[in-house]
Amino acid sequence: MKFFEFGKEHDRTIMIECGYLAKWYPGLMPFVDEASKKYRVIVQAYDGFNDNEPDKIFHSITEEAQLAVDYIVRELGGQVDVLYGISLGGMVGNEIIMDDRVSVHTFIADGYTIMPMPTFRSKIIEMIYIKGYSALIYSALTDHQGLLAKILGRTKESISESLYTKVSRESIENSVISEIGYQYKYESFNKTDSYVFHGSAERGAARKVHKLLKKGIRFTHKMFRKTGHAELIHKNPKKLLMLIEKAYNKEIV
Repeated sequence: MKFFEFGKEHDRTIMIECGYLAKWYPGLMPFVDEASKKYRVIVQAYDGFNDNEPDKIFHSITEEAQLAVDYIVRELGGQVDVLYGISLGGMVGNEIIMDDRVSVHTFIADGYTIMPMPTFRSKIIEMIYIKGYSALIYSALTDHQGLLAKILGRTKESISESLYTKVSRESIENSVISEIGYQYKYESFNKTDSYVFHGSAERGAARKVHKLLKKGIRFTHKMFRKTGHAELIHKNPKKLLMLIEKAYNKEIV
């Protein structure tokens, strides 16, 4: 796991938590270049999804969150102005916020993953699920990116730019295992000024998000037209940065 920093001369911070199967470079660089003119930008590259550490293995959401917390405490004095989680990065962000050593001013979960996580009574069925689902993910990642793009409401070119195709089967299996029985930390939204962003291709997830609002979980939800899953940060860096600044100043309702 590595953290990449830009714009260290600035006081305010944006920390980016990447999505599952995603590489941060070069896809996020247009946004990083724009944001680092005003912010100290930190990007966490997860174990197993980083060209700089090809032999590392992804283990779990909670482990990546713990590594992020340790970094925030050590390098940022425990303070983050904007925590921006992309897809699975929103779940990592939830875990980060729940740690009392960290204070986050504004949390944005872009393409927030909210699908129910599986549980199994039988170990045999669980192992069949792990092997089968891991094989399906690997196939979509390497041989069927066009189908994956269609499911996510994005172009194949956009998906290809974002995916980390060198991921090992062990990292994929570990990610599937870590999701079994996983409990979302929805309560973290109540600990800071929180926003959930979804593209128009994510209406199913958006409907589930509204159920959270009815349960008293506090956040502002925004939908974006003609936008696929986790695509917002790639489409218009300047516009997104303006949106982040509005969120930071509590100007989004």
